[in-house]
Parts: sequence; C-alpha cells; structure tokens
Amino acid sequence: MKTKLKKDFTEGPLFFRITLFALPIMLTGMLQILYNMADNIVVGKFSGDPNALAAVGCTGSLTTLIINLLLGIASGAGVVVAQLYGAKDNEKLSRTVHTSMLFSLFGGIFTALVGLIVARPALVLMGTKLEILDSAVLYLSIICIGIPANSVYNFGASILRSTGDSKTPLIILSIAGIINVVLNLVFVIGFRMTVDGVAIATITSQYISAIAVVLCLANKKGEAYRFSFSKLCLDKRLLSRILRYGLPTGLQSAMFSIANVLMTSAVNTFPTSTVTANTIAGNVDAFTYTAMNSFSQASMTFVGQNYGAMKPERIKKSIIYSVIQVLIFGSFVSGTELIFKHQLISLFVDKSSPDALVVTETASSLITMLLVAYLICGVMDIVGGALKGLGFVFNSMLINMFCICGVRVFWIYVIFPMKSMNTLTGLYTVYPVSWTLALIGMTVLFLVKYNKLKNGIFKIALEKEASKKDETSVAV
Repeated sequence: MKTKLKKDFTEGPLFFRITLFALPIMLTGMLQILYNMADNIVVGKFSGDPNALAAVGCTGSLTTLIINLLLGIASGAGVVVAQLYGAKDNEKLSRTVHTSMLFSLFGGIFTALVGLIVARPALVLMGTKLEILDSAVLYLSIICIGIPANSVYNFGASILRSTGDSKTPLIILSIAGIINVVLNLVFVIGFRMTVDGVAIATITSQYISAIAVVLCLANKKGEAYRFSFSKLCLDKRLLSRILRYGLPTGLQSAMFSIANVLMTSAVNTFPTSTVTANTIAGNVDAFTYTAMNSFSQASMTFVGQNYGAMKPERIKKSIIYSVIQVLIFGSFVSGTELIFKHQLISLFVDKSSPDALVVTETASSLITMLLVAYLICGVMDIVGGALKGLGFVFNSMLINMFCICGVRVFWIYVIFPMKSMNTLTGLYTVYPVSWTLALIGMTVLFLVKYNKLKNGIFKIALEKEASKKDETSVAV
C-alpha cells in the first residue's frame, strides 16, 4: 500500500514529488550521455584514427531519425498507461502493457531492417565526407542491430515511469552503462578496434538493458502492469489509442530529426575539424537538455495521472511547479557547463592533433551559444509534456512541425546561404528562434484546451463528485 501511494500522483503534495520523480530520469539521461561521451572519448583519443570521432558524430542525427518514431510511440504508451493508472482501470492497463511490449519488439526489428538498408545512401545524401564515409556506415550499421533492444527498453522504461517508478530505469542503465564503458576500453584499446568497437559495446549494453527491464516488469507482483509472456497480445483498440497519442509524437520527433539531418548536412559543408567540434558541442550541450527534459516527462506523467483522475487544479499546479523547477535545474546545469566548458572539451581532443586548437575554439563558441538559449527549450518541453498528458498530441505536433521543423528548413535553405549568415553562428541562431516560436504556440494551445476541459468534462466530473458527497452526508 505504501508503494502504491508513492506512485499515485493524484493525491498528496506535488512540488517535491515532481523533483523526486524527475531526478532519477535526469540521472538516467545523464548516464546515457556519459556513456555516449565515453564512446566518443575512447574513439577520439585511443583509436589512432583522427577521423573516427567525426565519423561517429556525423551519424548522430540519422540514428536519432531512425529510432525516434518508435520512441514517440513509446511515449504514447506512457500516456495511455498514466491515464489508465490514474483512473484505476487495471484490466485495460494490463492489456496496454502487453500490447506495448509486443509492438516494441516487432517495431524495433522492422526499424532495424530499414536502418540497415538506408545507412549508406542516407549518409551519402547528407554529404558525408569521403574520408569518414566507410567508418560512418560501419558504425551506423552496427548501431541499427541494437534498435530492437533499444525499443524494448524504452517502452518498458516508459511504462515504469508512467506508473511512478523512475528509479528502476536509472538502476538498469547504470549497470548496462558500466558494461558499455568497460567494453569500449577492451575493444578499442585492447583489440585495437575503432568505430566498430564502440558500436559493439553500445548494442551489447542495449540488449542487457532490454532484458533487465522485461525481468523487472515481470517481477511486479500484485501490480496490474506486471509483465507476463503468456499475456502478450495486440489489442487493436488499445494499440489504436497508443498510436493516436504516440504516432504524432514519433512523427514530430522524426521531423525534428529530419531538420537536424539537414543541420548536419549544413555543418558538413565546413571542414572536418568543424564537424568534430559540432560533435563535441552536441555531447556537452546534451547535459542541459537532458536535465530539463526530465521535467517534461514528469509533467506528462503528473498531468496524465490527474487527467485520468479528473483533477484539473492538480494539473495546473503540476505544470507551474515543473516550470519553476526546470528553470532552476536548467540554470544550474548550463551554468556549470559554461564554467567548465574548456575542461569538458579537452576530454575529447587529442592535444597532439594539428586541428586541436581550431576544434577547441569552435566547440567552445557553439556550446556557449546553445546553453544560453536552452531555458526556452526547457519551458517549451514542459508545456509539450502537459499537452501529451492531456492527450492533445496531434495539435502539439502541428505546432512543432511549423514552428520548429518548418522554420529550421526555411532557415537552412533561405537564411543560412546569405553571406552575412553563412557561418556556424548564423546557422545555430535558428535554435533559439524556433524554440521561442514553438513555446508561444504551445502555450496558447494549452490555455485554450485546458479551459475547454475545465468547462466541459472536468466540470461534469467535479459536479458528480460533489453530488456523491452530498448523498453520503445525507445518508449519515
């Protein structure tokens, strides 16, 4: 009973529970970044290949594009689970879990096959430089083999978080990550491998994570969301509901990734040293994004559960508290990174490399520019998470499609080619511009939808609850 109370966010205080829920997600994300950084540090410093880091870095946006559709659907499963958990509908909750896990496996296998087929043509289309193309194709192909495991883990982690358990994914990732780092060192330093070594280490840890999350769900005795192989099913109605919430998020993420692929293509027009600097900046900036995005997931879970329980005031408080906390934590993390940015950059750079100074200066400039603007992105994600929790995913997708993806594509093809803007600074200015436009659009959308709900189904639910209380008091 005590465990259930901890997971049920429809009762009790909110502010510190949001913090306690978000912190494990934040640490989980940061551990993922550290393990990705370990890949890049090991391959950049110990592989003996000066182009290896650029080869790994140039695949990032494409890898994200390939897996983001599945991750979006996983978030859709999380929305449905949170709403059913808040509504205490145990039968549908169980079927949702088993439908989600079966879909995650087959969806992951299909996506992996697509990734293997398009790896080389896509990298060529992105303008990947010839000196790093073969290494990039090798790295991306191996990473695709791990997509089914990545999919299963993320669906399982989404289910756990939506029922209030954000600690277990952290524990799983910690163990798998340590194995990843050890294997990086063994393959690259011990066996003298390069990008193939870090890729094999990565997918090995992903399969360990997938197995662990399945075992964890299977051991949730007495819980409606306990996993059992014998209960695996594809409930068409629930899958349709998951896809209704998840596909727009997945498509939105895919469009983000397409825009980022175009950004990578634009970066590829600069020298290889700039591509390397861009990879380093992405690794460092990811800490701030992850810290803030954890509150977006908290916002979605708290809003989703209280939407299922029909408690509008708790929904409003959940969003306000999440915004306050994202600003506090985002400022702390980005400020720390700005202070120690040169030390962080030095982790990736081989000082004996002839491009070391250029890479360091370029990466420093990019990190400063992005970190200053990331708070806008953090608040935008909070509002986006709240919209997902309420089920308004399609509307949110449309805003992101126009305000972020559309603006970035326009910027790359119209603004960036201008002589005064044809620099890295000119290219990266699109991030704060697109985030600001999306934040304005989502805030307006949320206020409109929330007021409609408050005057509609929320009002009816509150009146019914008041009527029941009156009947009980009369009977007494």
